Amino acid sequence: MSNPEPTIRINVDVSNPGQFFACCGIFELADRLWPGAGVLGVFKSTHFELWTDSTDCSLDRILMAFVKSAVQQLDLDDNAASPLHLGKPFDLRLDWWQKVDGPNKTRIDLGGGGQLKTWAGKQFGPFIFRLMKNACDSIDLLKPLDDAKAVYDTKGGKAKKTVSPFYFDARRDETSLDIGFSPDEQDMSVMAYPVVESLALIGLQRFRPTVDEKGQSRSFLYTAWAEPLPPSVAMAAVSGMMPMRSCGTFRFTKPSRGGEYLTMFSRATRERSTYV
Repeated sequence: MSNPEPTIRINVDVSNPGQFFACCGIFELADRLWPGAGVLGVFKSTHFELWTDSTDCSLDRILMAFVKSAVQQLDLDDNAASPLHLGKPFDLRLDWWQKVDGPNKTRIDLGGGGQLKTWAGKQFGPFIFRLMKNACDSIDLLKPLDDAKAVYDTKGGKAKKTVSPFYFDARRDETSLDIGFSPDEQDMSVMAYPVVESLALIGLQRFRPTVDEKGQSRSFLYTAWAEPLPPSVAMAAVSGMMPMRSCGTFRFTKPSRGGEYLTMFSRATRERSTYV
């Protein structure tokens, strides 16, 4: 890299899986916006850095292009879990939560993505993603992952009750534990972190945690790599397929938030530390 300083630096709590995968989402979008600029990403103990040779690259430009990009629901008969297409300038298909038809009418979860899905029932994935994406329009660029706001369904021109997020951000789990119940189940207004909720969905398309089949139920592992890497290599580092210097490997689960299929990402615990 010719630049002595990172192009973008974002404060991040690497033990919050939502924040971690949101950084991966920013990494993905930057790589698609500036494909010839040698975009590299790296995690430090308290922040995520993005390096690029492009002088045009900035967090403001990434989020502006993200908010303005069109979202197409690819299966009009499935309002709950349809694959999505994020339009120009990104041209990105989002379908990591999908299962495919297998033999004997079985449903096959490719790559463990379906096990990460947190929404079901009356929660409509395309609808939530659009609202969280649009809410990134006025985010505080100094603390994008920590800017919380109430996100409303304003269809018809009148604000209604707040919309429940995907629950990728682990702070949602901690809020429920602190007050003893889920605010969503009581139809209370809820605060969300739009950048985390929308961009984690982007990041999980390429950067996938490992599913621990031998450990506790719904347990996942991800590694916060600590060497500047391009996305094609970093995706292998996240899943532990390419051992390297890191800020640690973290384990999180998906506790229930009011039903068998309604879940959330928990706070992650450090498995081991290889950061030196």
